Amino acid sequence: MEFQDAYQNGNEAFKNKQFKEAKSYFEQALESKPNDIYTLNKLAMVLKELGDFERAKALLTNSLEVKKEDLYTNYLLGNTYLEEGNIVKAIETLKETVEKNPNDKYARNSLALAYRMNGEYDECIKTLSEAIKRDPKDLYNKLSLAMVLFDDDKTDEAKKLAKEILKIDSANTGANVLLGRIEMRDGSYLSAQKYFNDVLVNDPNNSDAHYYIGRICLETSSQDEAREHFNTAVSYAEDKMPILSNLGMIYMERGELQRAEENFAMAANLGGDEFMLSNYGKLLSMMDRNEEAIKVLKKAIEQKSDSSFAHYTIAQVYHKLKDFPNAIYSLMFAIHYEPNDVYAHNTLGKMFYEVGLYEQSISAYEQGQKYGNEDDYAKLGIAEALIALNKTEDAQKMLYDLRKKTKDSKISDKCTIRLNELKN
Repeated sequence: MEFQDAYQNGNEAFKNKQFKEAKSYFEQALESKPNDIYTLNKLAMVLKELGDFERAKALLTNSLEVKKEDLYTNYLLGNTYLEEGNIVKAIETLKETVEKNPNDKYARNSLALAYRMNGEYDECIKTLSEAIKRDPKDLYNKLSLAMVLFDDDKTDEAKKLAKEILKIDSANTGANVLLGRIEMRDGSYLSAQKYFNDVLVNDPNNSDAHYYIGRICLETSSQDEAREHFNTAVSYAEDKMPILSNLGMIYMERGELQRAEENFAMAANLGGDEFMLSNYGKLLSMMDRNEEAIKVLKKAIEQKSDSSFAHYTIAQVYHKLKDFPNAIYSLMFAIHYEPNDVYAHNTLGKMFYEVGLYEQSISAYEQGQKYGNEDDYAKLGIAEALIALNKTEDAQKMLYDLRKKTKDSKISDKCTIRLNELKN
């Protein structure tokens, strides 16, 4: 096949998301022109979509050798690092692209996203603000900034930017959805639904609008209407897993465990990420299906071995099954990956107490207090361990001090009961 035919066929397949066919065509094109930078970049984009990040990076690196400092290639390489999850390398690469071409709004947007994924909200906001400063009509980055401000609880600023966008483009889907979400957060469901309805006027199959209207229906009207919107949202979403995962969370919080399981199960069949699988495992445990819960939670840990949430959740399941060695082992991993989780330290202290390891129990509670500002629950746990160690005077002193200082009536009552028991 001639180079031009192969290249055009590859482009057509890529547009139609037929990535395996696109890969084959671009590889054929490269047989004719091995160093064609456009084909190298296109093939790299296809490989990225197929999850072959290593080969995609190798091709883009090769492109940069063919054409030194090509900024578009550098931008693609930065995005590849970003999608692969190598955020530090993505920031380094995209920062270089932006420094060499400050007006590249797409590279700047990707850099901002990388900062956001790295938890650097100030840098993210600064990067997007600079884009708007350079081009006040840049609605793409203005919407991104509004969404970041919303996530950072700067609702008034987010609302102002979204309304500025609608003055220029009244049919802007992203701005309407964001304003609807802001109104939902404020409990103004009628105002929120108006924004989502405006989206559906121009895009009847918009999955975000249907999803949020479904959530409003859950709060204000019938379950049937909510389900209809949720089903529509799922059917039209390009990526169905996040919506199914969110629905699982919503139903779980509402105590509708069977419906929650249905949505989590469908999300899991689509692959599921660590957070979704951890919540699915938590749900199965709530339904007393603990062995199934452990299998799902192990999958979550396989996906993200440093997930403190997954380790903590599986520890709770093992605890329910009275499997203390695995429960304690899992909790130690949870604390290793999130040392300032006071609740995990306290839970570990409680587990050590339950198996008669009283010194270790005190140590776990004390470790948690370094992060918990003299947590009352931990103090009560330490007092119980001291009693078990026959250190009655130390326990009494701690209980008297705790009863005097605590503002929790339940803890105060427990102190009184234990002090009375010790007197007798």
